[in-house]
Amino acid sequence: MTAQSTDMGRVVLMICDGHRNDFVRADTCPAIFDFAARSRRFLNHRAIFPSATRASAAAIATGCWPANHGLHGNTMGLPDGAGVRVHDVGDPAFVGKLRNDFGRTLKVPTMAERLAPHGGALIASNVSPGAAYFQDPDNFGSVVHRAGSLGPGGRKLGLDEAPVVSHDEAGDLALADWFCTEVLQVRRPRLSVLWLANPDQGMHAGPLGSPIHLDAIASADRAFAQVERTVDAQRAQGEDILFLVGSDHGQETVRERVAVAARLVEAGLKDGPDSTEVVIAPQGGSGLLYVAPSAEDRIPAILGFLRAQPYIAEIFHGPEMLHIGQRPENGLHIAFSMACSSEPNEFGVPGLITVCVSDDKPGKPEGFGSHGGLGDFERHPFLIANGGGFAPGSIEHGVTRLIDIAPTVMRYLGLHRDGMDGLALPQN
Repeated sequence: MTAQSTDMGRVVLMICDGHRNDFVRADTCPAIFDFAARSRRFLNHRAIFPSATRASAAAIATGCWPANHGLHGNTMGLPDGAGVRVHDVGDPAFVGKLRNDFGRTLKVPTMAERLAPHGGALIASNVSPGAAYFQDPDNFGSVVHRAGSLGPGGRKLGLDEAPVVSHDEAGDLALADWFCTEVLQVRRPRLSVLWLANPDQGMHAGPLGSPIHLDAIASADRAFAQVERTVDAQRAQGEDILFLVGSDHGQETVRERVAVAARLVEAGLKDGPDSTEVVIAPQGGSGLLYVAPSAEDRIPAILGFLRAQPYIAEIFHGPEMLHIGQRPENGLHIAFSMACSSEPNEFGVPGLITVCVSDDKPGKPEGFGSHGGLGDFERHPFLIANGGGFAPGSIEHGVTRLIDIAPTVMRYLGLHRDGMDGLALPQN
């Protein structure tokens, strides 16, 4: 891969996975906090539903809701004979599964596809394979990931072209170092994306507000500081760079785990644990419920059952799912969010959620961090814009969304953003 022309400017996008907006503070991440004071900060930034990384990655990449890009969540159902089976979107093979079943991956173009004739895109990711590959599932640019790095056309990249790093804080820092030295300074694509595993990984591994969580935030802050120094050095050499830093979602503390599909079996609304006529794709703080045509007459009873359960907060059926950015298709009939509250955990961090689990997806333990639903804190990531015409030292209080990132990138680069659900972010 060779260096690209950047005469018309370029974009650096950095995502600190799972970083809650209320943890962007001077005591937790001083480099990011100081950067926010010198940039434009979007204080009411919002995640998608479900607030899950894989569907969020596709939403950032396309500027579209899951209803339109087609990746429902971290897990999703696909038709299987007369029934529906749930698949893990994080599986590297799932991209091929989607293509084989429907003749396509995402339903709409990614930024990588749009930028292929205009200087290209490179995504360096340390999260799940699905979250990495669905930023560019059809290989228009380059995706660097420990499960296998791919260049334009799907060409496998060797170790001399892409590093293999560990899925932890050390791996984040190693990937950031390579990103700064090789991607930003040598290859210089029009869009460079760095997606860290932390602090999300640390929040899943222990209680929110605990030392393990705070260490994960500090690690992400160190990686950010290196990227900021590199961007500043290149700007000092005359380059025009839009630098966007944010997260895809937050997290809340697990209060309870409920196997909702098993409860449907007990209620006689699902034939058995492994039956495919009614299935649930768990998303952590929510679930997506698929029903095969042969069982659609059960939907009213299923809705009645779910509405009576204390662990269910909100239910969206059929066209109602459009209100949360989902669409009834391929057996998807119902979306539901699990119960949540603003109560604090043992470390005084607000936000408790019940999570939907299954045998394949047991969820995080009680007391640890999770996400995926409609809780206020898990749906409140952060976003900061620096350069590119954004007013420094300013704050936007209006609602912004993950889907607004892609049109912002396209506007800055002077390229079309037709077909996107999002809007370019206000600059002042």
